[in-house]
Amino acid sequence: MTIERLNELRSIPIMRLRRENLSDAAEVEADLSGHLQQRLESYLKGTGNPYALNAGKYILQTGYMEGVEDTLGDRMVLLARKHARINI
Repeated sequence: MTIERLNELRSIPIMRLRRENLSDAAEVEADLSGHLQQRLESYLKGTGNPYALNAGKYILQTGYMEGVEDTLGDRMVLLARKHARINI
């Protein structure tokens, strides 16, 4: 998959995504035993669109921020803290 194609997939507005063209998140399998390049290729092959998946009755669209050093775990902690403040 080319960088140009990835950029096209990333820029599709969620309202233009079609469920029949997306992989089901529960069925995506990627070989995680290889090195990074092999894992990426396996994931891209398994999803077709790394930015959007069917998740139950919803379309899950994701994005990635460049130049950010926070991990997903760091962001989840921030989300939990914000949620806790809202409910207090």
